[in-house]
Amino acid sequence: MVTVALIAVDVQNDFTESGPFSLLGHDAIARAIGSYVARHRHRYDLVITTQDWHVEPGGHFLKHPVHCVAGTPFDDLVDRHLYKGQFGDDYSGFSAVREDGTDLPALLQRSGVDQIDVCGFAEDGCVAATVRDGLAGGYRVRLLADLSGASSPSNKDRAESELAVAGAEIRLAALAGP
Repeated sequence: MVTVALIAVDVQNDFTESGPFSLLGHDAIARAIGSYVARHRHRYDLVITTQDWHVEPGGHFLKHPVHCVAGTPFDDLVDRHLYKGQFGDDYSGFSAVREDGTDLPALLQRSGVDQIDVCGFAEDGCVAATVRDGLAGGYRVRLLADLSGASSPSNKDRAESELAVAGAEIRLAALAGP
C-alpha cells in the first residue's frame, strides 16, 4: 500500500491577487485547492501546508516585496503547518519546520510516506523547489498542475516541462486518483 501526502505550498494571501505579489488567477487557485482538499481528503494519509514565515529574512526583502511576515494571518487549509524562510531565502517546502522543530523530511519519513502530491504557489519558485527536493529524496512526486500558479503562463509551462524532465508526474487534480 502506498502512503500519500499532499503538500500545499505557500497558499497565502500575500501570493494572491490582493497581496504584494499580485499574481493573476491565484485567488481562484487558492479556492480550488480548498475545495479539492475538502472533497478529496480521504485520498491522503497526510495533508501538509508550508508557509513563508519571515521573522528576519536578511536580504530577502531587498530582492522581493515585504510579504508573509511572521504573525500575520494566512488562509488555513489544514491544521498541520510548517514554516520556512524565517531568517533567509528558503524556497523548498523541504526546508520547512513545525513549531516543535520537526522538519518536513522527518515528518514524511515518520509517517511512512512513499508519494507526495504538490500544489500551490508559485510553480516556478517554491513549488518547483519542493518538487525537486521530493524527487531528490526518493519520493514519487506528482505536481497537481491545475492547483498550482506561477508568476506568468510562460513560466508555468517552463516549470512543468523542467519538472517532468526531472522525473515528476504532471497531473490534473481531478485525475490524480489515490
